[in-house]
Amino acid sequence: MNTNNDNKKRFIVLAIFLLGIFMGAIDSGIVSPARTVIKNSFGISESLSVWMVTIYTLAYAVAMPIVSKLSDRYGRKKVYLTSIVIFAVGSFLCGISNFYGNFTFFLIARVIQAIGGGGIMPIANAFIGNSFPPEKRGTALGFVGGVYGIATILGPTMGSSILDIAGVDHWGWIFFINLPICLLILALSYTLKENLGENNKRMDLKGSLVLSIMILSLMYALTNLNYFNFSESIKDLHVYPFLILFVICLPLFILIESKADDPILNLRYFKERQILLTLILGFITGVGLMAVVFIPQFAENILKIKTGNGGYLVTLMSVFAGISAPLGGKFIDKYSAKLVTVLGMLCTAFGTFFLAFFTTAHPSFASIMIGLIFVGFGMGFTMGTPLNYLMLSFVGERESASALSTLSLIRSIGVAVSPNIMINFIAEAGKSVQGKVMAVMPEPSAPTFPGSQYVSGYFDMSKMTNGGGISSTAIEKLKSADVTNVVDVLKDFSSNMLDKVIPTIKDKILGAMSAAPKGAASQINLDKIFSDWKLDYLNKIESARATIENTFQTAISAGYRNMFITAGVIAVIGLVAALLLKNKKKPVSQ
Repeated sequence: MNTNNDNKKRFIVLAIFLLGIFMGAIDSGIVSPARTVIKNSFGISESLSVWMVTIYTLAYAVAMPIVSKLSDRYGRKKVYLTSIVIFAVGSFLCGISNFYGNFTFFLIARVIQAIGGGGIMPIANAFIGNSFPPEKRGTALGFVGGVYGIATILGPTMGSSILDIAGVDHWGWIFFINLPICLLILALSYTLKENLGENNKRMDLKGSLVLSIMILSLMYALTNLNYFNFSESIKDLHVYPFLILFVICLPLFILIESKADDPILNLRYFKERQILLTLILGFITGVGLMAVVFIPQFAENILKIKTGNGGYLVTLMSVFAGISAPLGGKFIDKYSAKLVTVLGMLCTAFGTFFLAFFTTAHPSFASIMIGLIFVGFGMGFTMGTPLNYLMLSFVGERESASALSTLSLIRSIGVAVSPNIMINFIAEAGKSVQGKVMAVMPEPSAPTFPGSQYVSGYFDMSKMTNGGGISSTAIEKLKSADVTNVVDVLKDFSSNMLDKVIPTIKDKILGAMSAAPKGAASQINLDKIFSDWKLDYLNKIESARATIENTFQTAISAGYRNMFITAGVIAVIGLVAALLLKNKKKPVSQ
């Protein structure tokens, strides 16, 4: 009977924290599809709109170690529920800013939300890990990894769905959706017992301040650093001053922590070989996690499907991540965390290399799904379950939340670095697309009509394109075209171009015809000739549709191929680090 009661209590504990993890994880991506909508709502620039994501990431990273240390000190239930309330208040204020307030108010609300979010993940992991016996800990953490993985991947899709239902003028609902979840967590928490706390040592305020400055400066610099143009990018005012600030603060932080009674970040984590390997693996999983962000666009290009529908492929991938995460937890209980980590890195490496070399060369639904299945399984195995398990086995119970927040912080740094690395592969490929597509565009042939021998030189394409300015709208559409609409965009572009230059050519023709033999000009109807000629050229572009689409697809796929090769290499490095792990649980000396 007692066993049944214990199991029931553990189930409620699991539900309380899994709901929090789900809510916190979806919020990191749910804003992405709404960013343009929110930008337009506030009437701000594109560069300024990035701050709605950046400021959350920075505040979240700063909050994690501080809030986690507070939970180790004052009790995890108390600090976790406080974090839930803060997150709810921040979410409410973010939603309200849709109807009242301005962008500054919205950013302040995002910071409040991030401070609450920073306490959810590490405290939940620590509470769950310490609430279950060692023989069941892996299974419990497996559910955490599964929920976190599914929520992270589904975040953008959920954001799009909420916008579709509520409408773009009511984007605040992507934040209001958090409120009932917060209320449910608070309602369930009455059965939750306090976990640890009552640390009488002095709070490390100096260390907290310096660590906050270090995190902010490093994360901001890494977010703005262009790794493809490193030498120039590092000279940017948004990069090098912040890197210098980080370097200056680092020895000061080490000095403060070495003398602190209860350090905000335990320096022993970086001295103990097994913990250091776990942190390295955390960074690698953070880098690999962000590669998933580009999978929807990759799927759209490979399958030639409408922009926005690629997210459904990511949803399918999240199913496999959701299956493998709890399965990995059971494997940990039965075998070891090392085995699951190795298995995860192997799956990730195989999946990314398959996407890079096979799917890009043989684009099909089957080929992309094979790659995504392996990547999904790899993510599920490595998302957090084995690494969280390892950290909990290497540290004492009293500092488990702080240790897990350190792992989350290192993972967050990987997340910050990854997009700037990955997106540059696609950007580099994008630069070559226009030239390659224009190379396979059909050339317009000069129309024939009585007297055309006197004016044939006026139909040279290079002369035509100099005949008038193309609209900026047409040029922007061409730059943002995808494989599903590139032919239609080219037809619109060509139609726009011809409409601009035809009047000029007609005037030149009439001038040339006036010097031709008498009667030549009277035998032609220039309006009909040019109308037929334009229609014929647009039909030629349509006839070349398959060639143009395949050229566009191949050029863009080259960027994705290089991106996935890089992700595969990173996974191989992670595999090497995982193989160096020991199966033996070796706790840090207290």
